[in-house]
Amino acid sequence: TQLCHQLSVMVQLPEDKGGLNAKALYVDTENTFRPERIMQIAKYRGLDPQEALRNILYARAYNSDHQMMIIEESRKIIEKENLGLIVIDSLVAHFRSEYPGRENLAERQQKLNHHIAQLLRIADIYNAAVVV
Repeated sequence: TQLCHQLSVMVQLPEDKGGLNAKALYVDTENTFRPERIMQIAKYRGLDPQEALRNILYARAYNSDHQMMIIEESRKIIEKENLGLIVIDSLVAHFRSEYPGRENLAERQQKLNHHIAQLLRIADIYNAAVVV
C-alpha cells in the first residue's frame, strides 16, 4: 500500500523530475487508501497536496466482478484524463476470498488470468504503467 501511494504521487511529477506528468487511477480492494498519506508524500515532493489528491482517480472495488468492471471502464477515461498509472491494491484480495479452497482454484485462476490479460492489454494500448 505504501508503494502504491508513493507511485500515485510520483507519476504526477514532471518528466524532468522522474515522473510522467500524468494522473493515476487507484483501485482500492481492501479500504487501505489514505488521502492524508498522499498529501504528506506530495508535500515532501514539492507538489501541491490538494492538487496531487485531485490527480488520483479513486475507485473502491467491492468484489472481483466490480474490480474487473472498473478496469474495463477505465478505457473510457485513460486518454481524456491523461492516466499514466493504474494501481490495484490488492489484485488478488477479492479473488482469494470469493474462491476459497482447492475446489475453486481452477475457476479463480481462470478469472484472475482474464483480469491480468485485461490489464496487460490496457497497459499496452495506452502506454500506461500498471502496479498490482
